[in-house]
Amino acid sequence: MDTPLVTAVAGVPRVVRCLDAHGRPVSLSARTLSRSSTQLQDLLRRAYTGVRGDAPAEELTVSFLEEQDGSLQLEYLVVDRARPQRRIRGRRSARGRARDSQTALTQAALVVAGAVDTLGALSAATAARWTDSDNPDFADVVLDGVRTVRVPAAVRTLLLDETALELLRGVLSMFLDDNVERVVIGRDPELQGRYHESVVSRSPALLRFLQGAPPLVGADPERS
Repeated sequence: MDTPLVTAVAGVPRVVRCLDAHGRPVSLSARTLSRSSTQLQDLLRRAYTGVRGDAPAEELTVSFLEEQDGSLQLEYLVVDRARPQRRIRGRRSARGRARDSQTALTQAALVVAGAVDTLGALSAATAARWTDSDNPDFADVVLDGVRTVRVPAAVRTLLLDETALELLRGVLSMFLDDNVERVVIGRDPELQGRYHESVVSRSPALLRFLQGAPPLVGADPERS
């Protein structure tokens, strides 16, 4: 009888650094690491399901390794537990599923990153409102009445979802539990010339959100 293979068929790397008020690395507690990684995994699966448009059979997980410099090397993974394929057609089908999984995982990772980035931008603003964009695949949020940030519609969907907001509170729990001042998230660390960093900073609005308050915007988009 064939034994199912446990294979990571898709992966997206991330680098995360947590800093204190003086820019020094903060080593997260075991409790924070456990909560953040579990909630991140659930949030990623929620975004992945939204991208696929159904209830995917694949298993998603988040692996992490804490480096000596205090940074966290994360990898979002899609795990396939299918039985080994002996036929060429079966192997081709498995490669096709792997490509689909990689595409969906990449898009889901962008949605999660966009939600965290947008939440950070909202927390740094004093006023915000959604407006319709000229493209139905995107939504605009106007910050302080002057700055407009365009985000994928899937990001707005997450930020209007109470379950997703509670997961985001868990993902960012280090601001409350470990007195982190800034979280720096690096994307595409393995692709030369495409590495990009975003920063979420501690603020009164962010702390209120983490303690259970709604984000600065929470209503459906309004026409401007």
